[in-house]
Amino acid sequence: MPEIYLAGLGIRSVAQVTRETEAALRLCREILFLDTGLATEAWLSSLGPQFTALYGESYAETGARRSAYHHMAARVVAAALDHPPVAFAVHGHPIVGVMAPQLLAHAARPLGLEVEVLPAVSTLDCLFADLLFDPVAEGLQMFEATDMLLRRRPVQTDLALILWQVGTVESCLHTQNAPRPERFLRLRDYLLQFYPRDHPATAVFASPHPLLPAETDTFPLQALSDMAERLHPGITLFIGPVGRRPVTDTALLALLENVEHLRRITHRAPER
Repeated sequence: MPEIYLAGLGIRSVAQVTRETEAALRLCREILFLDTGLATEAWLSSLGPQFTALYGESYAETGARRSAYHHMAARVVAAALDHPPVAFAVHGHPIVGVMAPQLLAHAARPLGLEVEVLPAVSTLDCLFADLLFDPVAEGLQMFEATDMLLRRRPVQTDLALILWQVGTVESCLHTQNAPRPERFLRLRDYLLQFYPRDHPATAVFASPHPLLPAETDTFPLQALSDMAERLHPGITLFIGPVGRRPVTDTALLALLENVEHLRRITHRAPER
């Protein structure tokens, strides 16, 4: 049994917690969690172990988010050394868009603490469902919004684009203050280097409650800064492709439904 479980609680309250995660949490002596959902504390208290909320003690107004993540990681490691097994439970998926579990896993290794990651439903999974978007059909590109600006990452406009953490763009500091339109001007101008001004973008907020639908706002990309009121930290930005990339390997295209070609690239597996 690992000393630390990294557990995801899903997006829609605790309705998306997997059976695997629930079973692991019941084995723990303490659950340290980062989730402000209304039902989370009540549900965790029903499992039996001691539980500790980390949000309030970790974040400070205008404080560095990275400092908060280091604090969370240190708290979980200390608990694991004192009374294992413990869990660090977070909203969504425990690895997707969350830095604290990465810091935790790095700190645990030299201390001989085993860490097990329990996968969960993430914002990305909900976005696919909310927009009926299949990323396998024609591909997908994803960037963290501030990182894209810092590295001037090129955008391929024949692929759908997902931008993470749009609501916190241009700062590594925590705040509960609402953004001004100015926060999004640099991002807007960068995207308009690749897309037409009237190209549609959709701000998606995966509903944290099973009875409420997702929030989606579609608007022309040139109006990104005008949407400041709606671009809170939980928003993910989806920009569909401008057009489809044409097929250039026509020789391969001709082989896709060719039986002889299939036989050349496969063989009968031995019977077990």
